[in-house]
Amino acid sequence: MSVARILAVCGLAAGLAMGALTDTVPPRDPITIEGYQILSGDFHVHAFVGDGGIPPWMLQGHAPHVGLDVIAITNHNQTLAARLGRAAAQPSGTLVLVGEEITGRDYHLIGVGIARPVNWDQPARGAIADVHAQGGVAIAAHPMHGFDGYDPAALAELDGVEAAHLDTLSPAMGRQFEEFYQRTVARNPEVAAIGSSDFHTSGPMGLCRTYLFVRERSEAGVVQAIRDGRTVGRCESGRLWGRPELVRLLEPYRDALAPPDESFAQTLALLLVWLSLVALAIVGLRS
Repeated sequence: MSVARILAVCGLAAGLAMGALTDTVPPRDPITIEGYQILSGDFHVHAFVGDGGIPPWMLQGHAPHVGLDVIAITNHNQTLAARLGRAAAQPSGTLVLVGEEITGRDYHLIGVGIARPVNWDQPARGAIADVHAQGGVAIAAHPMHGFDGYDPAALAELDGVEAAHLDTLSPAMGRQFEEFYQRTVARNPEVAAIGSSDFHTSGPMGLCRTYLFVRERSEAGVVQAIRDGRTVGRCESGRLWGRPELVRLLEPYRDALAPPDESFAQTLALLLVWLSLVALAIVGLRS
């Protein structure tokens, strides 16, 4: 075995060990409002194998550390990592939903609650229809200029819009998200406001998130909440996005719902795992 491969394997083992040794989840009190449980979710998470750097089972283990009850794994134009993550998920842990970032020519669309990949080489309205045919929900991903290829009919069919995303922290791009969100609400008043981190290897996961008013803590309960527009999106500790009546209900819990600080040790563990997997891939290609 080459020195490079030995170092990569040692780095991977160190990352996994550090993650296990620092696996202390900060306590969170459950929140119930008018009979609904409030869950925190991130519906735009990328994973290894694919265009993310962290294996999906590690993402499920890490999610409680950043206060997430549910994540959707959404690699570009494939569902393999998501299906692996769901198969390996612990029943008592964070919910892991199968998803896909359908990467079209002039739009990106998140499909959540699907079983198989959706054809990307079609107009947005067709991709939305294919997601719905599988019983999933369709969310416009980072719909800024260049990714907003939705005609009026497609806007009316969307289940959700990423209103809170890392790119909205930039004033210029934030205005583009705002314009798209308002344009969608004008045609679809109950569209779900979604907060997503677009996590690949750092970010951190859940920096932007979605608060869901669910009737039950299950995949079906989460998907139905998005379909009914019972969501509020948020980035960091900033603005709450969503229907005004839902925002008002969450306002008293603003501080309790704020994303917890990610521990340095957990961040370092994820980084070590990612670097080691990259190194192993490079060594494998060269051997």
